[in-house]
Amino acid sequence: MSGLITLALVALLAQLGNLTLWGQASYLAQATAQQTRTIPVFAPRGIIYDRNREELATNRPSYVLLVHYPYYNQPEVLSRLAEILNVPLETIQKRVEKGKGAPYEPVRVMENLTTEQYTIILERHPELPGVEVRTEQVRYYPHGDLAAQTIGYVGEISDTELELYRSKGYRPGELVGQTGLEAYYESYLRGTPGDYQVPVDTNSRPIGPAQYQEPVPGKNLILTLDAKLQKVAERALDWQMYRLQTIPNVGDGRAYTNARAGAVVVMDVKTGAILAIASRPAFDLNLFVGGISEEDWNALNSDPNLPLINRAIQTAYHPGSTWKLLTAAAALQEGVTTPYEKVFSGRQYEPTGQRDWVPYGHGWVDVRNALRLSSNIYFYEMGRRLGIEKLVEYAKAFGFGSPTGIDLGGEAPGILPDEEYRKANGWYLGNTTSAAIGQIFAVTPVQLVRYVAAFANGGKLMRPYLVQSIEDLDGTVLYTAQPQVTGTLPISEEVRRVVIEGMKMVDGPSGTSDFATWPLPGIKTAGKTGTAENPPYDDFGLYVGFAPADDPEIAVAVVIEQAGHGGSVSPVARSIYAAYFGVELPKNDPARIPDTFEP
Repeated sequence: MSGLITLALVALLAQLGNLTLWGQASYLAQATAQQTRTIPVFAPRGIIYDRNREELATNRPSYVLLVHYPYYNQPEVLSRLAEILNVPLETIQKRVEKGKGAPYEPVRVMENLTTEQYTIILERHPELPGVEVRTEQVRYYPHGDLAAQTIGYVGEISDTELELYRSKGYRPGELVGQTGLEAYYESYLRGTPGDYQVPVDTNSRPIGPAQYQEPVPGKNLILTLDAKLQKVAERALDWQMYRLQTIPNVGDGRAYTNARAGAVVVMDVKTGAILAIASRPAFDLNLFVGGISEEDWNALNSDPNLPLINRAIQTAYHPGSTWKLLTAAAALQEGVTTPYEKVFSGRQYEPTGQRDWVPYGHGWVDVRNALRLSSNIYFYEMGRRLGIEKLVEYAKAFGFGSPTGIDLGGEAPGILPDEEYRKANGWYLGNTTSAAIGQIFAVTPVQLVRYVAAFANGGKLMRPYLVQSIEDLDGTVLYTAQPQVTGTLPISEEVRRVVIEGMKMVDGPSGTSDFATWPLPGIKTAGKTGTAENPPYDDFGLYVGFAPADDPEIAVAVVIEQAGHGGSVSPVARSIYAAYFGVELPKNDPARIPDTFEP
């Protein structure tokens, strides 16, 4: 018994020592934590710059309205707020319920208060217990809708996102990138939240001054985009769509009133850097700052032209006759034709009964002239000789059918009529010949610009990219993009040269592009027009090209929906070339954009 009692006493003394000596620091920390509550302070997001350090997404001071515990549970406080702010009570109640966290954390009820609202709250502060107005940094887009779909927008974190990101320290009320670069580079742009350490009593009421730890702003993105060229690309699209809608003689003697949507991508052919990327129609990114109104959200989503979609990467179009570059290259490489063989392009292609786009065809044409005149009959025959398997094989080798790897989410892979597709849809010779002129394949504008750039740069498929570098707050460079070759065109240098000769003829005398009538002063260009069928509506117009033709620097891909044909969209490319190379267009050139017009 004495031994047992001795052991028990030793055990008790050991535990006492553990509690008072060895475990003191741990238990003291736990006790202190029970008396101190942490209120997060969200960090300013990193700034997004263009290649010349012009701000495209930044932050500005904003009045933010918060309500502290337990007052956000008191109906009279919320009712008085609704009355003072002239906001529906239901709106405030929804924000309170959504923003509730731990009892000691205030709820963010409203952001971007006007000066008038702020003044009223200050005047009537005695009537609003627990209400606080703080000045915080909120997102701001200086150029409104410039590159809207590419830059993207932020929004208050949803319940689903909160569950997904809680392990990364996200809290209710925090802003998170929803689309575009804001979403793709969220982990860099977010920054590190700070906090207030608030001493509280057993009822979670503050009982002393708070200790403040400053948040660390997010990292800055320096893009490959050129804001000036981006503005030109967007205005060029707007101007050409305006002309198509209002001037009957632009196309084929009629107006194309539904030409209201399109995209353009401009790429450095040597590196893959994206210099401009536009999608129309667009929207003002500032609508989303502080939470978009229900009215604005409904208006954007009900717009039949779908402004929230980034057509440059998310919409797959039939490439039309821009595809003839690939068919020509494949036919030459496979030896089913030669650069000098002539095929008779008559009224129709006898094996299938398909007609050319001109009533009586183009007569005897070789591959160069077939490209210049965009002869359907010639390429129907090349498609028959190659077969659909070869066309699909070359399409894959040219980078189609899979995402390009551009640093944006939601990129569409496009559509290839592979074996599975053909079994599901049925297949005949007429389908193969249609595919040879780009009426079945579906590709995105960013795929098209990479494709035409590969002809320009010696056959290299470059990964398109938008972020040139990522920097810390003090300017330390954390990441620098390097050009990346993702594939090589499976054609010889001779084949590539022949195709480019045909592209130069497209932009030359009697070619199908608008450049045939309005060449770029002092600079030769190479391109290809395309018309994608869109029954029962107007056809889509496409154009791809590069300049200068003999020493290429940039490539351009343009799509305008329901524009009628490719020749009517090529002025967009000329406007972009003129801005890039510093060329002044003649006053009567349709690509010369007026200072003012109503898009």
